[in-house]
Amino acid sequence: RRTEPFELTLRGGGQFGRGRALWAGAEGGLATLRLLADRAESAGRRAGVEMGEHRRYRPHLTLARSRQAFDARPYVEALAGFTGPAWTVTDLALVRSFLPDSGVPGEQPRYEAVARSPLGVSG
Repeated sequence: RRTEPFELTLRGGGQFGRGRALWAGAEGGLATLRLLADRAESAGRRAGVEMGEHRRYRPHLTLARSRQAFDARPYVEALAGFTGPAWTVTDLALVRSFLPDSGVPGEQPRYEAVARSPLGVSG
């Protein structure tokens, strides 16, 4: 069964990852987003991908990530009252992350969309 496009909005935020990541929360079509996350996890397991520990899915957009913990309180406080404009999610992208491991200061992660799939379209 195909998933239809759905609306999302960024709202609020917080910090996780032992104090190394700042995120914005999501609201709107969260049931659909969770369903897609569950399907992606199931597909990964069927393909033999090691999933590691299971954590409760928290819909979010990562805004910043650091190798070391940082004081994100000012940013979390600024996000507390934030609500972004709604948008319609019309497609999914499978994104590969290339996280730096050289230890070179300032080296940034790279991201590559390896596949895209429109929502609500069969075939």
